[in-house]
Amino acid sequence: MSITAELEKFLLTEIAADLDKKALDPAEDLIEQRIIDSLGILKLVSFLEKNYGIQVDDTDVVPENFQSLKSIVEYVEKKKKGK
Repeated sequence: MSITAELEKFLLTEIAADLDKKALDPAEDLIEQRIIDSLGILKLVSFLEKNYGIQVDDTDVVPENFQSLKSIVEYVEKKKKGK
């Protein structure tokens, strides 16, 4: 399963389960659309660290890295390359 598919599944089942969304547009603004909030970002960071073996630094927890599915995937790929 691709990173995009894994992250979309996690976001839809663990973060936005109560929104009854079936899919996410990769460019959809997750913060503006209130799909993810600060608690959701903490859950997402834990998921990323556990599943992709990356370390999410406090300075990396900015909207630009977690604003959309696309930006999250790009962040994970960048961190994995930097390992």
